[in-house]
Amino acid sequence: MGVPMTPPIRLDAISKCYRIFRNPQDRFKQALLDRFQGVLGKKSANPLYREHWALRDVSFELQPGEAVGILGRNGAGKSTLLQIIAGTVEPTSGTVQTTGRITALLELGSGFNPEFTGRENVFLNAQILGLSREETLVHFDDIAEFADIGDFIDQPVKTYSSGMMMRLAFAVQTALEPKVMIVDEALSVGDMFFQAKCMARLSKLVESGVTLLFVSHDISTVRQLCQRAILLDGGVVRSIGTAATVSDQYVKLQLEDRNQSARDPSVKKDALPDAAAYMYSAEPSGTIDTASPVMQDIAFGQEAFQKRAQHHRVRNGDAEIVNVQMLRNGVPGADFEFEDMATIRVFVQFAKSLNNLNLSIKIRTLQGTDVVFFDTRLQEEMWRRYEAATSYLFEWVMKLPLLHGNYALAVGLAHPPVVPGADWFFVDIVPHAYEFRMAPRKNGMIDGFVTLSASLTIKEVVADLA
Repeated sequence: MGVPMTPPIRLDAISKCYRIFRNPQDRFKQALLDRFQGVLGKKSANPLYREHWALRDVSFELQPGEAVGILGRNGAGKSTLLQIIAGTVEPTSGTVQTTGRITALLELGSGFNPEFTGRENVFLNAQILGLSREETLVHFDDIAEFADIGDFIDQPVKTYSSGMMMRLAFAVQTALEPKVMIVDEALSVGDMFFQAKCMARLSKLVESGVTLLFVSHDISTVRQLCQRAILLDGGVVRSIGTAATVSDQYVKLQLEDRNQSARDPSVKKDALPDAAAYMYSAEPSGTIDTASPVMQDIAFGQEAFQKRAQHHRVRNGDAEIVNVQMLRNGVPGADFEFEDMATIRVFVQFAKSLNNLNLSIKIRTLQGTDVVFFDTRLQEEMWRRYEAATSYLFEWVMKLPLLHGNYALAVGLAHPPVVPGADWFFVDIVPHAYEFRMAPRKNGMIDGFVTLSASLTIKEVVADLA
């Protein structure tokens, strides 16, 4: 029997409390009070601070070669958690167990001396991580080649742009054979080509057995890179599961926040503009009147839809997506061939009369990567008014030139911003409305998720090239 492998990261009931003072003088006074109270054995009944718990009872463990995303709104405790794991912040309570070398990209430029050159900072960081000068020399060419900052490697870091600093920091941290890699939003800096280069390197590190802890607000990157994800909310772990499931829960929190921000308690409901006034309504019925043959046709598969739709759904009761279907050659189904003509049906019941309403559909992979988007704005159908106590069928017909594999539909009803820069207002969002499969292309596979319809001309050009 083999010896159980020690997890590279194990957290047990981690909590972190910060003292928030109204002014710097109170911090000094409290330090004196704490010192004298320790000597006298007394405790002040009225501390000069309030407590802010950034984390409360956070527990989880990561396995070798596992990529885990950390998701959460601003202030959820993500950065505090990473700093505790990296060892730069002490927890108030709980225990942290880590094994092997941990490299961390937390704050951009942290660990760099701005007066030193890039070359000198490479050796400085390597020494901090426990490598000798000889070991660093072995890795230096790889670091310089990956960072690709040219002659700036011998210039002071204080002359670097944020993108150049990120390039060098990422190259150093990923080249020194870490056992655990921690990345906190660092890849949001820099051009998209280098970001793609970073994603490829992170994927190779994970495949080689490195454990990755990754924080990003880019949901598609988390879904693409990570197998699991952890959702933090108010310093508490709300969910741990697959990256697709947890990221959908995170999106739901964001949508609820946006709807909440659309409400202004200081403005009376009657005074709100049309798109912001849709806030209060009775619960949707969730059923279809199947008395007519047309309704019977549209009700096909409704029970399965309702089961899928209940996961991470956000709605306010003004209107409800009651069913979503896909048809091939007029017949409901879930199996399609490359470039099949498909019909997507979305059946909506309206509890209130609404206008300025957008219905959108995303085709996405089951891992959550968005592939194709279309909506009623693109079809120039935003002029319509939908009447209360009325049902409507939205029907798209299109080709499916998609890569073989499994896909899902995400469907949403929302009002665009009333004024430029404001938030969208969400009426009903169903992140997982339908699943379907694409068969391999019979005339040869395609690269990428989708091909585009295009025209091609090929002409012989007679020219003097001398």
